[in-house]
Amino acid sequence: MAKKAPKSPTVSIVSASRAGHTFHERWAARRAMQLVFPSDRLKAIAIEGLSNTETADPGAEAEDVADLVLYYGDGDNFATSEAVQTAQFKYRTIAGAVTASYLRKTIEKFADTIVGYEKTIPSADIDKKLTFAFVTNAEFSPDLWTAISGLKSGIAPAGGEALTQHDYLKGLCTKKNVDAQRLFSRCEFHASEETLPVLNSNLRRAMADWSAGNELRSKSRLFELVEVVREKAGLKNKNNNLIKREDVLVALSCEEEDLFPADTRFIDVGDIVPREQLNDASHLIATTSEPVFIHADGGVGKTVFIGSLAAAQSEAYEVIVFDCFGGGAYRSQDQERHLPRVGYVQIANELASRGLCDPLLPGDAESVALINALRRRLTQAVETLKVQSKRKGVMIIIDAADNAQIEADDRKDDSFPRLLLASLSENSVEGVKLVLTARTHRMARVVDRSTVVPFPLRPFTQKEAELYLASRRENITSAEFATAFSRSSGNARVLAYLVDTWATNVAGNPDKTESPLINSSRRSATRSSPIFESLGG
Repeated sequence: MAKKAPKSPTVSIVSASRAGHTFHERWAARRAMQLVFPSDRLKAIAIEGLSNTETADPGAEAEDVADLVLYYGDGDNFATSEAVQTAQFKYRTIAGAVTASYLRKTIEKFADTIVGYEKTIPSADIDKKLTFAFVTNAEFSPDLWTAISGLKSGIAPAGGEALTQHDYLKGLCTKKNVDAQRLFSRCEFHASEETLPVLNSNLRRAMADWSAGNELRSKSRLFELVEVVREKAGLKNKNNNLIKREDVLVALSCEEEDLFPADTRFIDVGDIVPREQLNDASHLIATTSEPVFIHADGGVGKTVFIGSLAAAQSEAYEVIVFDCFGGGAYRSQDQERHLPRVGYVQIANELASRGLCDPLLPGDAESVALINALRRRLTQAVETLKVQSKRKGVMIIIDAADNAQIEADDRKDDSFPRLLLASLSENSVEGVKLVLTARTHRMARVVDRSTVVPFPLRPFTQKEAELYLASRRENITSAEFATAFSRSSGNARVLAYLVDTWATNVAGNPDKTESPLINSSRRSATRSSPIFESLGG
């Protein structure tokens, strides 16, 4: 009886090929996510070849080896970019450490890429911009790592298998007329990378975290992002193979403004008066572990004060200021600055845009999921700061937290300042300082059952009032100052009104009947006039 022909290896080869392609695809998707807030000035990613806008022609081997090309800076080709990295991926389905022969084709094509660019580009420009990356799930043998280290340094291993592999790789470069140290010093080798199942799992987990745990939204976003990678790699997109930030945002179903839904709208008040209490506030924040609540009546200058505080603390902390009042926009139906899905997204993405943590994508996640997502980002930011700077941590300043609470109460919504205060009061995040402001009589509505350290902000002292008026009017007489200070009681907003109505309310023989605005500053904050309410602060 005739023997059966051996089973064809086609299925296993196809399976391995598909796994390799998916490995490349998923890795590209994860790197593309970083285009949302690139900490390394990543501008664009070319899929399967050089950029379709490339003006240089380094040749077929340079195209073939380029599974991804990453363009940094302001351009998307070699001429316009600050840096260019060609990356190749290789997926191995067989266990065991690999040796130098595993790198043969890659090193040859990396060398061909250098030679190809040198046909039209000076070597100095190539050395300044061009780097390579090799990414694989395979394990490198210890001797291979020693050989690579020797090629990078220019110092050959003493002997043994490491020297054999070193000489083999060096010989590949020599045949291409490329200096081995020059090439290897420009190469990054990422071995023992995550296997495909782990890579898939981590990618799903990352997208879920970006979406604050919204499973359906997360799955949809990941599917769309992977589709972008596939489409850019396809033949129909050979003339448009670049993935840019806007492509990623479309896949993630969000616009630029969705990432920053509550911009700061502080009013320019002119020259800032240095406040005598600034050092006291800074010392209190530095020495207490509890959130600090700055409070005062309307018009005393809480918003201006926290601006000075943010500037004073910027060397010690990474400072984020959230403007709940928004120039009155907190009442707008399309603003909803009080909501967790607005406040937490704004705060998280301000940190993410500075390269300190992962982004937080807009969506309809529950408040608990959002606060947990923000806490993870605060932890990430603190850990990043420990490595990258001398700053102690993150300081979040929430101005006009009472306005957010009023709007939340009116709409029967959650207020993000109160929720964040409650979370950090009960379980603080190491390295995170929280500072809030409100009018004194409304502070309790925000604090609720949380623990805070109150800091009463006083009106201008006589010296501060003198500095304020001197920067806004010339030749003020002592009688005029006495009148202005008496009528304002040091309230900055009333002083601003008096400056605008000086002839009527200060100079000459002003009417002894005080205007409603002046009179309102003397009332308790619980009886503030409508004009004060409309001005916030």
